Amino acid sequence: MEENIKYGNVPVAVAASVLKVDSQTVRLLLQNGLVNWGCAYKRTPKTKSYSYIIYAKRFYEETGFLYKGGTSE
Repeated sequence: MEENIKYGNVPVAVAASVLKVDSQTVRLLLQNGLVNWGCAYKRTPKTKSYSYIIYAKRFYEETGFLYKGGTSE
């Protein structure tokens, strides 16, 4: 495995591009707990919107895509 994996958050748009799906599909996968490389959460109980975390290391392990910041190429 790459030694210099950025242990940050992969943007939803980047993950969608890598997976060749739209961003809404990635959001739904995360909201429904269908993938282990990220999660969706509500910042407060009253809000309707979600925030998303996609773990760079786990995403790399599952997809082979090494996120180094910026956008996918």
